[in-house]
Amino acid sequence: MPEISDRAITIHPQVQFLRASIAAVVEELRELLYRWFILTCQERPLLLERYAALFGELEHALQIETLRAWKAQRVCELASLYVRRGEPITPQLLARICQYVERESRRFSEPPQSSTSATPAVEGSEYPPTRTRQCVQLYRELVKKLHPDREGDPKLFTLYWSVVQEAYERGDLERLRAVYGIVCIEAHYRVGACDTLETLARTHRRLLYRLDYEQRRLARMQRQEPFSFVALLEDPKWIAARRAQLLEAIERQRRTAELAAAELMRWGAHDWEEKLQSARADAVRDDVFQEEFFKHTYFSMRA
Repeated sequence: MPEISDRAITIHPQVQFLRASIAAVVEELRELLYRWFILTCQERPLLLERYAALFGELEHALQIETLRAWKAQRVCELASLYVRRGEPITPQLLARICQYVERESRRFSEPPQSSTSATPAVEGSEYPPTRTRQCVQLYRELVKKLHPDREGDPKLFTLYWSVVQEAYERGDLERLRAVYGIVCIEAHYRVGACDTLETLARTHRRLLYRLDYEQRRLARMQRQEPFSFVALLEDPKWIAARRAQLLEAIERQRRTAELAAAELMRWGAHDWEEKLQSARADAVRDDVFQEEFFKHTYFSMRA
């Protein structure tokens, strides 16, 4: 029977170094992701709320005037094609142009529907919606990871348990994903007991690349609004200057709309704004409307 050696297994010093370094980088990356989470999910909403309280009405007025100016300029641009050909701007032609402009404006005046928006479950359906399934799955994984009775880290439990519960109750899939990316980060960089030196070195490089990317992403976000004017939101001089800037921009858009409106009225299109408001752009599909417009109006020699 072969004799069993009592000598302990010697671990290569580089393996020990890489394992310790990987663990340290994972924790550094976790802290960085936590900072990102705090900025995006807690600080950003508060800053936007503060900004809206100071400038919300002016920003809304600027959006309205900008859209009105764009519509006036676009109607004027299309109508000028006929004026240059010596054709009159008839009520029918003006209505058609306004329909086209109204349809164009809806591309950026209405928010796009999110592809990840929750879909109501059909009564009696066997399977819940995809978002609900994902919320449940992430919630279960996070509970396993965080709960003290399982493998939970007390520090992570303190930081994220209430966040996870609130996000799950609200069906906030994005927030659950963000927390999962922080709490379960080891799942993406798993290190086994039998990993070779080459495997450990590769994992270490991946972590360093990820850490560098997240550091640059965080720094870039902190240079952008609303984080770039955190201190300014408490500065009375900056607040007054910002209000003046917004008021000037509103007035500039109003003047732009007035110039276009004056040109339209000179061509006899006095009720262009009323026709825009009454445009029924949803009567036909986009492709059908555009084909008809270009065939019968845009390139037609008939008014």
